[in-house]
Amino acid sequence: MDISAARQPYRAAAAAFFGTMIEWYDFFIYATASALVFGDVFFSNADHFVGTLASLGTFAVGFVARPVGAIVFGHLGDKVGRKRSLIVTLLLMGIATMVIGMLPSYQSIGVMAPILLVVLRLLQGVAVGGEWGGAVLIAAEHAPPKLRTFLAAAPQYGSPVGLVIATSMFAAVSSLPDADFKSWGWRIPFLFSGVLVLAALLIRRSVNESPELEAHRERMAKARHVQEVAPLRNIFARYKTRLLLGMALSMLGISGFYFITTLMITFTTTYLHVARPDILRVGTYTGIVELLSFPIASYIATRIGERRTIAIVAGAAVLWAAPMMMLVMTGNIANIAVGILVATVFIGAYYAVLAPFLPKAFPIDVRYTGISLSFQLCGALFGGTTPLLGLWIAERFGLHWGPLALLFAIIAGATLLGAVLIPHEPQAEGGAESEGNLSASGAASGMTVRNA
Repeated sequence: MDISAARQPYRAAAAAFFGTMIEWYDFFIYATASALVFGDVFFSNADHFVGTLASLGTFAVGFVARPVGAIVFGHLGDKVGRKRSLIVTLLLMGIATMVIGMLPSYQSIGVMAPILLVVLRLLQGVAVGGEWGGAVLIAAEHAPPKLRTFLAAAPQYGSPVGLVIATSMFAAVSSLPDADFKSWGWRIPFLFSGVLVLAALLIRRSVNESPELEAHRERMAKARHVQEVAPLRNIFARYKTRLLLGMALSMLGISGFYFITTLMITFTTTYLHVARPDILRVGTYTGIVELLSFPIASYIATRIGERRTIAIVAGAAVLWAAPMMMLVMTGNIANIAVGILVATVFIGAYYAVLAPFLPKAFPIDVRYTGISLSFQLCGALFGGTTPLLGLWIAERFGLHWGPLALLFAIIAGATLLGAVLIPHEPQAEGGAESEGNLSASGAASGMTVRNA
């Protein structure tokens, strides 16, 4: 075998990791800024709560745009190729983020400031909508079978690393005097994104197209078969139930994650008066704990099966919801850290296994569209709205642990349900995991199982 070809699985995993790291770094700095500073910089309102709510509203807008990115880049990735789609998403996200860092405040240009912020946030959402699915597939479809569970998780490592870099950057600039922080300090993390994008672009361009996709095209060409149906139409015609279960499966990774990060930053600083640098340090530890949980979960999944691993950690997250919020409500930073970091272990373990698990639900010719829509429709409906809903619950019920604990338990419970019920393509099954009754449930739901 050609040495360069032998290195492609690892090169693809590295490209998926670095690209996703930057995408999520950009997304996390926006999430942090929306919780800490955008309400004062881009919205003119004397009520701090209303300003923060409006700022988190622009955060939610990015999730609404994600399904658009899933559709556009999913179609491009399934029809043209994974590589081209991923280069465009990286450039789009990086440019939008840098422009946000240069955007004038409300005091400078009035209402145009929040309008431009929303437009740029929409572009960020479109880019992220197309990034995750493509990054997972470019890593998974290059990987040899024995390493697929580990290498397919490469993009997932980008998320916590992006979180660590983002929170570290904001922890550094948040120590500035408040006036400097709100004037120019918060802009530094956004402008730094341009340097990261250039580095990731060079790595991503060195990766070949997915060999699995190219092999599928060769088979179709030899059979003189032309796939005329658009991937999106095919998904809604034949795989609607899988799409809904894929959305449920994605809940803990999207809604649950923003519960313990964006919502907890806003809640602890606004209602419990926790110092901003303290909670940002917890955010940094969150990324580190998530990183440590990934390889452990991947190894466990190779032993007991991906489905069983996700079901176990989702069930554990349901049980941890009440103790977590009891610890948070004490207002003690050590207790808050314990509550959030234990939840992070469960979310991280699930998130590592999601990448190799979810693509098995869809055949290759609609796989990019299928997994992207599952993940991003979940984000549009529940990801960006989770901090808003949590903030409303806190305002409505006050400092009571029960309502917020119930919200987190419902999020984790949805993922547990998705893990148990989602069917898989027969040829994609691993030896450690039995699917028999679930294939039957897929057939009973009226879906046609096709060979990739």
